[in-house]
Amino acid sequence: MCVYMINSVSSANITNIQQQKPKRTQTSIFYVNDIHGRTSNMEKITTASQNFDTFVPSGIDKLKLCSGDTMLGQNPAVNKAAHKFLNVNKFMASVIGNHECDQAPDSLLNIMKDATYKILGKNVNPPKGSKFEGKITSSYVQEVNGNQYGVIALMPYDLFLRIKKREEYKDLGLQPYEQAVKDVQQEINDMKEKGIDKIIVLSHTGYEQEQKLAQDVEGIDIILGGHSHDLIYDLEEGKNLFYSKKTGEPTIITQAGRDGDHFGVLNVEFDENGVITKAQNNVADSKNFQRSMALQAIYDDIMGKATVIGKIASAEPMPKAILKEENPHADFVADIMRKSNDTDIAMINAANLRGCFEEGRITDRDVSSAVPFKSKLMKATVSEKDVVDAIKYSCTSMNKTDGKPGLMQVSGLKYTVNKQGQLLDLKYTGKDGKDVAIDINNPRADKTYTITMDDFIGGGGDGYSMLNKAKNPDTKMFGYDKDKLAIDYIKAQTEPIHIKKDGRINIVD
Repeated sequence: MCVYMINSVSSANITNIQQQKPKRTQTSIFYVNDIHGRTSNMEKITTASQNFDTFVPSGIDKLKLCSGDTMLGQNPAVNKAAHKFLNVNKFMASVIGNHECDQAPDSLLNIMKDATYKILGKNVNPPKGSKFEGKITSSYVQEVNGNQYGVIALMPYDLFLRIKKREEYKDLGLQPYEQAVKDVQQEINDMKEKGIDKIIVLSHTGYEQEQKLAQDVEGIDIILGGHSHDLIYDLEEGKNLFYSKKTGEPTIITQAGRDGDHFGVLNVEFDENGVITKAQNNVADSKNFQRSMALQAIYDDIMGKATVIGKIASAEPMPKAILKEENPHADFVADIMRKSNDTDIAMINAANLRGCFEEGRITDRDVSSAVPFKSKLMKATVSEKDVVDAIKYSCTSMNKTDGKPGLMQVSGLKYTVNKQGQLLDLKYTGKDGKDVAIDINNPRADKTYTITMDDFIGGGGDGYSMLNKAKNPDTKMFGYDKDKLAIDYIKAQTEPIHIKKDGRINIVD
């Protein structure tokens, strides 16, 4: 089925909302979220975006909106490429996600200074004199074919748990959920009084928060969501379609997964009162589209031409639930980290790898795209208790809807976790290949291991306070991240490279 046609909307009709009124407004929204700097998928989505421009019939209001985390990490070239993606494809607005804030504020503001899209965040209130003052719009009105759409945006409430540069972003004035709900409701009320009755919220707060928002605030028509990486197909009552208890009017929620592997097109029909009467939510796979040659040329200019560094003989796919499974690509990188720095163990927080190594020729850009954060590696000493506490904390991800912070990806360790989030067993694998059991109930504080990790978790990021060893006197810091080690390793190989999981993380019922 062509995802751009809105003729056949019967598969997702919203019925019994209101008597059909004479005037109807048909709207088609091209939406993305959580692309995470994946330039290869940006190139594919650009082709899809151009098809959207061509195929959607005239007379239908077309909008393009982004729910944040297009950028990722501290590499200015990658973040500039992500910004260009939004400009080139004529997105109308984007909310600032947590990964836009991986970089220093000055870098973010400099990259976005020529943005042709609105930069939104309703739940922030920068104080007078802040570098963010006047740079972030709380909401705006988008007019298309004479129809007005009120667009409001929400940044993540857990921003300071998800970023490394916490101090530098404190003067954003981030508001808690309770205050944001009041502010959003007031904004909607003000818009309604002005006759703006089609309300869209760009949310980078996560699926659970978006479901709550849909029920706590009156008058939202559409929540284009993000942050929790849910892949939501179609429309389903109680899942991504909710009705107001007061008016019976619907609110629709969308999310298109993560890393730009998918994008969405939401087709809706409004009656003359701005109430949705019909809708169709289409989610498409980016891999079905060719890369845009025009965007590739822009990226070559920004990042330099990609160089082939080797070949991958075979590679297992990325896990679907990347935060709750063993990731063979993380195994591959963690093993390289451990071997290159000659440490007992290596750890990678699950969300740190944003792509995979595909079978065939591989370029330096492919590696950098998979390992995009540009953190700094560090070699530190941790106690057995630190190790156990870190793995136990990561295991709690199993019973969380958003899966955060995710199962710790490891080298030199093997562990078993159940789906309730309990660590059942942990072993250290020595350099001789032999497994040694660790007592997870009584770990030793006097026994130590050397560890390679990045300065995000090594600085206590993502809640890993037990791994905060960055300022320890015996910690050694390196001026590069995992991508350099992976590139050097792949270049040096003369034997075929096979990437597959080996069961070092065992998940049981």
